[in-house]
Amino acid sequence: MNTLKKIALVITLIGGISTINAQLSVGIGAGYNEGIDAPGLLVKGEFEIMDGIVISPSVSYFTGSTLYGFKNNLLAFDVNGQYIIEIMADELKVYPLAGLNYSSYKHGFNTGNDFIRTSNTGNALGLNVGGGGRWYFSDQMSVFAELKYTVSNLSQVVVGAGILFEL
Repeated sequence: MNTLKKIALVITLIGGISTINAQLSVGIGAGYNEGIDAPGLLVKGEFEIMDGIVISPSVSYFTGSTLYGFKNNLLAFDVNGQYIIEIMADELKVYPLAGLNYSSYKHGFNTGNDFIRTSNTGNALGLNVGGGGRWYFSDQMSVFAELKYTVSNLSQVVVGAGILFEL
């Protein structure tokens, strides 16, 4: 009986894969991380796996700020799920998002000669909660804006915007 269940599961999965909506978007953008008070760059992808459901991986690097000799840098990897809500047919879509975040950060004291006397590095795993929107200019190009809060040992608010291209 277990073998029949496994075969049925495999057939169901194969059938489900054939119905996946294989839309793919990739793009770049700029952002601001409140946690380290710094601007940064991001690279983002979006995979529409079902009608209205999107998986969005991204990589962000925040260049760090220097305040009173202290320098901060952060590299973040995110994988978010989005539920797409159409506002204006094929032009404006908004979405709530939730997902996982992995951040690697470095805090240090800079003496001005780029000699760092003390530094603190670490990693943090967290959960993202937020929302965003996409405005479609054409079938191949759109702009996006997002606001998310990461709950972790290194909690942070991140605002990002950029451009996406359909592949």
